Amino acid sequence: MQTSQPLTVHIRGGLSARRFPTILPRSIWENTSLPKEIHFDMSGLTFIEPAGVTFLSNVGFWLNSRGCKPSFINVNRNSAAIKYLDDAQFFMQHCGQLLTEGAEPRETTRPLQRIDDEDTHAWLRMNLIPWLSSKLGMSEASLVEFQVCISELFNNISDHSTPNTGSIFVQFYPNKNEIRISVADFGCGIPENVRKFAGGIDDGSAILKAVTPGFSTKSTPRNRGAGLDILLMTAVTRNGGTVSIFSQTAYVVFSPNGTTVGHAVFTNAGYCPGTTIDICLRTDTIERVEDGPEEFEW
Repeated sequence: MQTSQPLTVHIRGGLSARRFPTILPRSIWENTSLPKEIHFDMSGLTFIEPAGVTFLSNVGFWLNSRGCKPSFINVNRNSAAIKYLDDAQFFMQHCGQLLTEGAEPRETTRPLQRIDDEDTHAWLRMNLIPWLSSKLGMSEASLVEFQVCISELFNNISDHSTPNTGSIFVQFYPNKNEIRISVADFGCGIPENVRKFAGGIDDGSAILKAVTPGFSTKSTPRNRGAGLDILLMTAVTRNGGTVSIFSQTAYVVFSPNGTTVGHAVFTNAGYCPGTTIDICLRTDTIERVEDGPEEFEW
């Protein structure tokens, strides 16, 4: 059902991994009272993190795909959060133009992008990895495990989302020795997919089930991917970073716990259609490897 009366949503405070899913009521996500227009009042936005950028962008695409037009009002161009969004190319994507002439991706970011599943490997190989190699001053061979992390993010989109498209945004924090990668999709979500194979469990338990080694929602062993467990092993166990997964009503944070992966589950923290995954990788634990000699075919 669609209502003709526009809805105004006031964004207050920051959009971080823990706060972004509360910006819209669940009835909107469940499509029970979707208006023709939603105005996002940006006057109260104080800060935004990479996960907030991808989530807000995904909200815009999700609404458009369902015939609801999003717009952004009361935008303070002098706000640091708005400048960050503008430089990330958010307004170019959703409004067709920059807010400020000359706004461009910062040296420490890769611009917000919408990437189809079939284009992900080329984007990783030709765009992200060379950029990271330059920023970190290390060979591309040193970033193989990093590439595995991003590949698993997109594998998750391929497994759980239709269309197989996701929003991605990358931020490098040189002073913190961190890289944050956030990917969001608006598929059915991990819990809904998992319950097809393991019914009767809540959203948090479903996310934990999805990262269990060997578990897959693919129909046969032949078409199963490596899985989210590989993502956790690479990002948390080996790198010492963290992975946060938000899907439907559950938010789960995975972090190092000795030699294992610990987790904290937060429920009723808002509602996230599809899945948003936020990875924080440490750059000071990446092993430096020299690139091997190029192989030539004659």
